[in-house]
Amino acid sequence: MSQGTIYLVLASPRSSLFKDLIEYYGLDIKISDTSDPEFAKTFPLKRTPSFKGPDFVLHEALAIFVYITSLIPQNHGLYGSSNLDYAQTIKWLSFTASEIISGLVQALYPLIGNLPYSKDGVDQALKDLESYVAVYETQLKQTKYLVGDKITLADLFAVQSIRWGLQYIWDVNWLKQHPLIDAWFKDVTQHPIIVKSLGDFKPLQKALPNAPPKGN
Repeated sequence: MSQGTIYLVLASPRSSLFKDLIEYYGLDIKISDTSDPEFAKTFPLKRTPSFKGPDFVLHEALAIFVYITSLIPQNHGLYGSSNLDYAQTIKWLSFTASEIISGLVQALYPLIGNLPYSKDGVDQALKDLESYVAVYETQLKQTKYLVGDKITLADLFAVQSIRWGLQYIWDVNWLKQHPLIDAWFKDVTQHPIIVKSLGDFKPLQKALPNAPPKGN
């Protein structure tokens, strides 16, 4: 019996890790997208990721992570090795989803025409993002990864967001200014779960300018 269907927008950092997890662990979960008629019918808010199980539905990335990883053999180590590690992993998952990804949306979408453009708004979003990235950096000065000395789901999810930023608003010069992020990103993206999708990733040579999208 199928374990369910997950609806994703694979370009989104909220969604991309789910495909890697499902494929790496061989879970019997169908990967679908927002064009599936069942998606809008089951999830009227039309937000991803969303998950439809045999007799239940889930939305919100953290809830879906908790459920999907419960289908993986217990020794996966994705939440570390202690109750505190588990709590820390959830903390970083929440921080990435609520602060980093939301900040990236506010900085990026006006540049590509998905939100109204305001130079002051984009400048503030970029400034906010620097303060959020600094929270990662403070932790990485203390521990090799976000939760101790081993890669957890927190790192695997966080690098999806850094990758998204490096596709549009951050570039190689930004990485030079953030050497801890650079080294951590290069390390984590070689993890077996995500190496196929992110192992060969190349950041922008020059980020998008803070200017109205063409045609505006």
